[in-house]
Amino acid sequence: MTTFILSLSVLLFFHITIIHSLYTSNYDPIFNQIDLFYGTLDGGHMFPGITLPFGMAKIGVDCLDATFGDAYSGYAPGGLITGISMMHESGTGGSPEYGVVSQLPFTSEPWQNLGLRRINDNSDEAVVGVYSVSTPNIDIQFTSGERSGLFKYIYHDDDDTVKVMVNASHHLEGPGRPWWNQHFVNGSVETKDENGYVGYTTISGGWGQQDPWTVYFCGEFNHDFKNVGSFKQDDYESDSSEVSSTTQDESIGLIFEFDQNDLNNGELLSRVGISFISTDQACSNIEDKNFDFDAMVQQNQQNWKNEVFDKFEIEDQNQTLVNQFYTNLYGCHLLPSNRTGENPNWPESAKNDIYYDDFFTIWDTFRSLNPLINVINPTRGSEIIQALINIYQYEGYAPDGRSANQNGKVQGGTNSDILMADAYVKKLPNIDWSLAYQAMVKNAEVAPPYKYDSFAPDASTKEGRGALPDWLEYGYITRNYTRSVTRTVEYSYNDFALSVLAKDVSTQDDYEQYLKRSANWQNLWNFNATAKNLNYTGFLQPRNADGSFNSSTYDPLSCFGCYWGDDEYEGKPIEYGWSVPFDMETLISFYGDDADADDVFIQRLNDMYPLHGSKIADVGNEPSFGTPFYYNYINQQYRSVELVRYIMNTYFKPGASGLPGNSDAGAMQSWVVFSMLGLYPISGTTTYLIASPFLSKITITLENGATVQIKANNLSNENIYVQSLKINGEDWKQNWVDHDTIFGANGGDLEFELGDAPQIWETGERPPSPGHFDK
Repeated sequence: MTTFILSLSVLLFFHITIIHSLYTSNYDPIFNQIDLFYGTLDGGHMFPGITLPFGMAKIGVDCLDATFGDAYSGYAPGGLITGISMMHESGTGGSPEYGVVSQLPFTSEPWQNLGLRRINDNSDEAVVGVYSVSTPNIDIQFTSGERSGLFKYIYHDDDDTVKVMVNASHHLEGPGRPWWNQHFVNGSVETKDENGYVGYTTISGGWGQQDPWTVYFCGEFNHDFKNVGSFKQDDYESDSSEVSSTTQDESIGLIFEFDQNDLNNGELLSRVGISFISTDQACSNIEDKNFDFDAMVQQNQQNWKNEVFDKFEIEDQNQTLVNQFYTNLYGCHLLPSNRTGENPNWPESAKNDIYYDDFFTIWDTFRSLNPLINVINPTRGSEIIQALINIYQYEGYAPDGRSANQNGKVQGGTNSDILMADAYVKKLPNIDWSLAYQAMVKNAEVAPPYKYDSFAPDASTKEGRGALPDWLEYGYITRNYTRSVTRTVEYSYNDFALSVLAKDVSTQDDYEQYLKRSANWQNLWNFNATAKNLNYTGFLQPRNADGSFNSSTYDPLSCFGCYWGDDEYEGKPIEYGWSVPFDMETLISFYGDDADADDVFIQRLNDMYPLHGSKIADVGNEPSFGTPFYYNYINQQYRSVELVRYIMNTYFKPGASGLPGNSDAGAMQSWVVFSMLGLYPISGTTTYLIASPFLSKITITLENGATVQIKANNLSNENIYVQSLKINGEDWKQNWVDHDTIFGANGGDLEFELGDAPQIWETGERPPSPGHFDK
């Protein structure tokens, strides 16, 4: 018996190795450096399946694993594989979305509550372009196009009959948060010819509380099936070629049977297309025409190279850091999803207008992800802005969060405004800026219709600024609304973004009006507020409608639940105090007179992180993304270098547990990429704060063919401090740089001289505060 088990283990290991080697021997070495399972554990919720940059199809395994918890991206390392579905989101919190249009191969297992067990918890393999997983009887592989996928099943059981379940009701669930669960509403699936099927699925719910939406699908096998049966809940009907249901949460689907003797070495292929328009469009969306699995893998990988990886050339001896850079770069290109031609709600005249969906959410991505896309992929950046404008034009409001072709949820402000300002100052092409400004003004001036949200019943969270009436009346958000501090700070940033466009696109009066309104965050600054164990005063504080500061439960070091019903969302009051990078000049002045303001600034920043103080800031939430770089605002750049290095080395690691929180659609990864470049963007402005690079030399080829070269001379674990800097061959004395200087039409060069001793090398002007306005 022992000998048999050992032999079986060796056989299974050999089997997995053969599958993986097919794609480790033939693809570009760049793909060795990308870990698709990075951030899949410990709350990262990364999607490790197969897609294209911003692809609509995101194909992955959906797992049921009681020990793992809710699998927001479908994936869990253990448990049962309940389906391989065509759509997912990546790195999201809240609850899962999609997990629809599923297949599952099987042999003799009972079809009821079917779930495939992996050979072991480490049997999943993935490289860009192809995913492989082995079960005791079947090896599974799949790859992806833009709106379709190709599956390869290799059956190695002795059973003459092999089967594939097509589950039309399959979708991801979040048992831990049933109030945001998705629900199957209705659907249908029927055979097409002798080797295929078509159908649709309608789903409701999810984190954005979406109304029912429908996805259509079309599947084909490379062999005719010998029999097909249907199931509805627990009842199976043989020789049945169609099934439908209008009963919520009822399970329906077809089971296809094939004669293994007809298969070549047990291999069965299936291609599946998806569409939000029709089954005919789903069929036309199938990109593979010849069941050529290897060719589709190669095309997927070539697309990734062309759009992303070929733009970067790295010279560094630390392979771990190189891998970390490329892995995080990959994670920045999964969301949003390009669905041009796939919006069922737009008029016929607009059906081919640029459309992206799955903004999950702009609250997470506006700080660094979208600015990164605008640098390295301005065509995509432009399309994303065009999509936001088109959504406004045809649906009424640009989204802050969006999935399943519907806006929702708004966590704080209308941060699409900041995306538009960032694209504007970076001169992205093909954008109607007059229409963009209209969308921004709608956010700033027109309160959205009320839609009930049980977690925040005070105002709609679907779109727009739900607390706008307070903003216009008081100049801040009172505690009559939830998330009053968050909204006040973000509405201020949003109105700053309006002022950026108004200066050129509108009138001087509009420019001055929105610039003045961007200073409204100051209305929540209580100069007398104190915090336990901190020897300075002055913090943001919730304020009542009568002008009094709420003090009954106030603590600048606590946001209590930090959730929808609290004054601050995913950040403490002390964290939100830093969330005005467009006007740091005013913030510094609030810390004291010129003689001691800088010292207090340093002390306050030091207190935020364990490097010098305690763990106040949460590096896993976006409100504290920029804070580590802010020593630059007082020309103490070396402190930013130290803190960024500390955070990277402490909280961001290689591997499946490498992220300190949700990836948030790639927001976390964009922070890593910018940090490793030695830069940080102030979104909505042309300013980049300068830290120091993690890599010896990196060359970025911009879309226009110009290059940006970042070189770090003498870089080592100890030599991290900037001793001097040259930009475009000239000595540079500022710890910030303008976008056009390095990312403009001619590209740019940054050459750092690094050493092991802190150095105040910057003697030039401090970073700008373009939103500065004295109230």
